[in-house]
Amino acid sequence: MFVIAAFALLFAQDPATLSNQAAAAMRAQRFPEAESLYRKLVALEPANPMWRMNLGLALYSSGQYAKAVPELEAYHKAKPEPGPLHLVLGTALLKSEKPCPAVAPLEVAQRWDKERANLPLADAYFGCKRYALAARAYEAAGSSHARRAAHCYWQARQYPEAKRLYQSLQATDAEFLYEFGDTLARTDGPEAALPHLRRAVETNPALIAARGELGKALLATGGAAASIPHLEAAATADPALLLPLSRAYRTTGRTTDADRTQEKYRQHMGTK
Repeated sequence: MFVIAAFALLFAQDPATLSNQAAAAMRAQRFPEAESLYRKLVALEPANPMWRMNLGLALYSSGQYAKAVPELEAYHKAKPEPGPLHLVLGTALLKSEKPCPAVAPLEVAQRWDKERANLPLADAYFGCKRYALAARAYEAAGSSHARRAAHCYWQARQYPEAKRLYQSLQATDAEFLYEFGDTLARTDGPEAALPHLRRAVETNPALIAARGELGKALLATGGAAASIPHLEAAATADPALLLPLSRAYRTTGRTTDADRTQEKYRQHMGTK
């Protein structure tokens, strides 16, 4: 009886048996069971990178992205040649809030499968603040991502490209109107920007950045008096706006306020 039990235990630990059980668990989406079985296989055959890969896939499939990363990285270290699992590794890194490390595997994945890799790669570029690359990747991901592409071009200060996309979009929320207005101010001048910036502030008066840009556009187009309340509100968040606010005060004859505000601006610049 003892011999039979020992044989059964030995058979249960056989890598081929465990592998079959783990594969069946993965197909049935019993991911915790698959994880447990692949951990046994890793312990039995630590030099076999396939078990680390499959353990990483089991963890990834159950949403344990951070835990999946070291297993997938171990596989790629042992098998460095490019392959479709780069998409899984890159996505796991991205979902683990590590966008910069996600870029390299996702760039490899894009060469294998552009359709599936473009969007996560764009998200990785964006999270890593590589806005120009993110914009192009969002464009490549399809027209449904045009707004994100436009936003990234705007962030990258590639205003003609941002304008091209903003003009193709139909949106009325304050953020869109502010970004489009700011883009137009830089490509076509402040007068072209005014309608969008006014609508942005009307839609959301609490959007301080929009109020600052509207104040500057009004000042540049001869509306110094109208610019003052917007610049006053925005300068509390952006001291650089103290300088145009000082000019607006001076233009409207408020010399004391202009001098006081200009001195505050100089003090701010001196502490930077």
